[in-house]
Amino acid sequence: MTTLPQTFRPSMPIEIVDDEDVQLLLCRENVDPLVCINVEEIAHQSPEIKHNPPESSHNLHHVTSRHEFHHTHKSNIQVNIMDEFQRSDVPNMAAHLDDIQKGLQSPPRHFSFQDTTGNQHISEHDETEPQFNFNHERVPNPYDEQFAHVQRLVPPPSAFYSINSGEVAPRPVTMRLEMGELFPSKKQLKSQIGSYALANRFQVRVFKSDTTRYQVRCIVEDCNCRLRAAKVHNSDYFQIRKFDNHHTCSTEARFPHQRQASAQVIGEHIHEKFRDHRLYKPKEIIHDMQKEFGISCNYHKGYRARHIALEEVQGTPVESYSILPSYLYMLEQANPGIVTDLHTDSSNRFMYLFFCLKACIDGFLSSIRPVIAIDRTILKGPHRGVLFVAVCIDGNDQIFPLAFGIGDSETNEAWEWFLTRLHKAVGEVDDLVIVSDRKGSIITGVDKVFPNSFHSACAVHLERNMIGHYGRNKALKQYFQRAARVYQESQFIQHMEQLANINPEAAQYVMDARVERWARAYSPRKRYNIMSTNIAEAMNNAIRECKELPITGVIDYIRGVLQRWFHDRRTAALKLTTQLTTAADVAIGVKDDEARYMRIYPIIFYTFLVKDGGLDGHVDLTAKSCTCKEFDVDQIPCAHALGCIMLQGFSFVDYCSPYYSSAFLVAAYSGEIHPVGQPSEWLVPEDIVSKIVHPSVGRRGPGRPKKNRTSSFGEEVSQRSCTTCHRVGHNSHTCIYPKASRPSSGMGSTSEIGNASGSHDVVA
Repeated sequence: MTTLPQTFRPSMPIEIVDDEDVQLLLCRENVDPLVCINVEEIAHQSPEIKHNPPESSHNLHHVTSRHEFHHTHKSNIQVNIMDEFQRSDVPNMAAHLDDIQKGLQSPPRHFSFQDTTGNQHISEHDETEPQFNFNHERVPNPYDEQFAHVQRLVPPPSAFYSINSGEVAPRPVTMRLEMGELFPSKKQLKSQIGSYALANRFQVRVFKSDTTRYQVRCIVEDCNCRLRAAKVHNSDYFQIRKFDNHHTCSTEARFPHQRQASAQVIGEHIHEKFRDHRLYKPKEIIHDMQKEFGISCNYHKGYRARHIALEEVQGTPVESYSILPSYLYMLEQANPGIVTDLHTDSSNRFMYLFFCLKACIDGFLSSIRPVIAIDRTILKGPHRGVLFVAVCIDGNDQIFPLAFGIGDSETNEAWEWFLTRLHKAVGEVDDLVIVSDRKGSIITGVDKVFPNSFHSACAVHLERNMIGHYGRNKALKQYFQRAARVYQESQFIQHMEQLANINPEAAQYVMDARVERWARAYSPRKRYNIMSTNIAEAMNNAIRECKELPITGVIDYIRGVLQRWFHDRRTAALKLTTQLTTAADVAIGVKDDEARYMRIYPIIFYTFLVKDGGLDGHVDLTAKSCTCKEFDVDQIPCAHALGCIMLQGFSFVDYCSPYYSSAFLVAAYSGEIHPVGQPSEWLVPEDIVSKIVHPSVGRRGPGRPKKNRTSSFGEEVSQRSCTTCHRVGHNSHTCIYPKASRPSSGMGSTSEIGNASGSHDVVA
């Protein structure tokens, strides 16, 4: 009996002469529907079966209908099979024969009959494969002439190729193997075998391996489990030719440890967990391998598996730089109006990159207070680099991302380049304030690129510098923070006098830093409640997981974070039932508690004198002003003004800046941010694809590269606190003390600083 499968894969005819061939056919029947079956009776002239094909008497090219085939040849198939084999000889023979009979009663299909005269017997170990070509123009097949009358379906290119790409589509790693299965490469075949061995708790040893074949067997010498695959002619594909998955060895013998649990196999098994940019640590990989497969691996193997999985998802760093122009082009196509720029040197090595989404530009220009905080953070990938960020605060005290940039290093030129592109994106903004630390390259860049803006210094960085120069002193810190955050000049002078009494040199140091840059009382423009670059550092913390990714992975991770933020915050803003944002409503509630104890004396029309037992306020509701200056700077009623508004029966919403309204919050996040899709779906012009970008060249320092940021001098280091005994320095898992009540904290003057500071929580 000879069969020729109808399949989307190239296949050879199968000649059945013994029990093993029948088993092979029955296993293959579940994979490939049969299109051509020839059956002939064989006379038993000797104990050994002899195959002497008779001359055919019927028309070789006759195509019969399903009805004709069913009545003419169905009985012959059953008789010949049952004559040669008993149903009990082959496992599940009855079920397979029933499946064959059901297949004969399936919907109409064309069958052709052929003469087997002249067919050469194909040896079990013959590695020759038929021609396998994916082009529309077929290459001559050595079997075409012999089986010219058989109708074969040619696979379409999209069946094996990525969309709009000449590359082979990636094949997902699964936990099963099938007879006749195709693999795009030998590497994927080996990975699949390794995963299959892991899932089924056995080990394999390589029996033969070269460029055209790959054979493995169970690690136990006498076990029958084995697999043989061969390379498809004129392609990189490998096909499983023979597969026996029935073990004849004991479970204990085949699984003392797991040699198939290599970093490559583990990496390809876990790579899907990195699709959503998850921070998947080596310790988690070790735990999951123990939980899923019962195998243990060391930290080094978990780290290498993580590296392999990341490269599987994000590509190598070098590949990431090479597709950077194409990625930016697709980002522009998916998000019209985005501002992007890429700069390389004369050797096509990466130098700078900038991107600012249209949704961020529109939201900032229409609905966000004109205060921008800029900062940078170090990227931790193989080629390092610096990530520049520019962020603001929305009316709900949440981080509003504006623009991002990447540079090969932090230099004066890099900062000037980033700020120039930022100015190009947002244009001239009235009353713009830029907040940063006092790094010289930033000061020079802002003064040059944004001459009409006011450059303010971060009060937190200045405080740390002061502490670094003149020692740790809590009182010194407290008086400086009070001086920086108060609204009135008289209050500023009082706190600076106290600071000078403690350390005159420290007082002179901060005064030399140009007081109008860091003190709110002397700022020529409204800083609102934004006194530091903490919002930029909070943004860096929100995207910290992407710092080890390749460059396109960094950009796409940031884009994904922004996409999620815009959607979630827009949805939340649309659900607001108040005219003000939640943060503004809370601030008004706090001021209302203070206002109810104040005495208000009307002067004329909308002018009032308010006494609060300390600093009295002279309120002018028409000008939206108060002598305490809080109403003037923050653009939200102070406690003095709020008491007057309530006394007159007015709505306090009318006296708040529109920046705090829920309508402005909705408008800020009304833009859409779209993904770029899979690289296999990109349609990129040739002039973009041909652009060459090489990674930047940087000298690696001695020792192991640091991953954690070095804390600044004076920066508070948080200590771990135990939830059982409430002591610091350990956690509840290592606690050796009995359960105790929480000790009192004794806030003292610290609580006063919190009230006087005017600081607020920033929501990432």
